[in-house]
Amino acid sequence: MRRSKKIEEILKVLAGGGLATLEILDEILPNYQRSYKSARRALYAGALAAKKDLKERIEKQKFYSLLNHLKRQGLVEKNSNSSGILWKITAAGLDKLKLFEERGGVDYEIARDDKLKIVLFDIPEKEKWKRAWIREALKFLRFKMLQKSVWIGKSRIPERFLEDLRTRHLLGCVHILEVGKAGTVRELV
Repeated sequence: MRRSKKIEEILKVLAGGGLATLEILDEILPNYQRSYKSARRALYAGALAAKKDLKERIEKQKFYSLLNHLKRQGLVEKNSNSSGILWKITAAGLDKLKLFEERGGVDYEIARDDKLKIVLFDIPEKEKWKRAWIREALKFLRFKMLQKSVWIGKSRIPERFLEDLRTRHLLGCVHILEVGKAGTVRELV
């Protein structure tokens, strides 16, 4: 899981209310993974268990480091009481969560088309999250990457995708071409 995705998950969990650190960890890490790990540990005791335990400790340490990073950014706050350490999301954390939701995932209706389309984009480096978003959207639409900013596919371009380009101010950065006669491109699709 990417770091930004982990941050988003932590902020979502904390948006529901203040939780203890272990409760957050339980929400982020799936339970089946833990039960699988414990079953394997019982089956293959010894070196494998030590190695897995080390990996688990490293993952927990990364998690705690990420929580402290969020605390330093002012997105979460840490409170100690008799029952342990409680974490709460701050107003800045809620704003960041809202930003994650605005940038949002990709969920378009996919419709095949017989005509080949090429999508080219040139998005400035300072808006690299938009580049990541458009790549994710094109993958979802079953386009294939020729180069990082050149994609090809036979799916229809949904109206909602064009609307999302407009709201993200990307219409001037993205060019969509329809190919009438394909040369060597036919081999790729």
